[in-house]
Amino acid sequence: MKWFLRILIAIDQLGNAIAGGYPDAVISARVGYFANKGKSPIQRYWIALEWVIDFAFYPIDGPNHCLCSLNDDKDEKFIHGSDFARAILGLIIIAACIFIAVILRIVVLVIPSSHYKFKLSELKSNNTESQ
Repeated sequence: MKWFLRILIAIDQLGNAIAGGYPDAVISARVGYFANKGKSPIQRYWIALEWVIDFAFYPIDGPNHCLCSLNDDKDEKFIHGSDFARAILGLIIIAACIFIAVILRIVVLVIPSSHYKFKLSELKSNNTESQ
């Protein structure tokens, strides 16, 4: 399973590089950075992309997927990219997130333990047991 996740991360980084971003950062972290921390005249664009990504990943990550990705990639560099590159980024995000949203919602229906609320309740119960 770790191998598969590494492949998905590499594809994500490739998409980010194709769309004018830093090749070692993932798309979610780049969007999270510019939507929340970067000063940009087009911040609404980044916020809209953040909403699309967060919606797609909500079943398994809950709210704020992009901010969580940013925390994981906080030492990376983030590049706006040209207008053309940002247009490509928007197309990549919309196309991928439609597919991802459908797949993740099916996964949560088939494997309820993959839902983020289940993971949170497990974490809380483990913490109370250890006290």
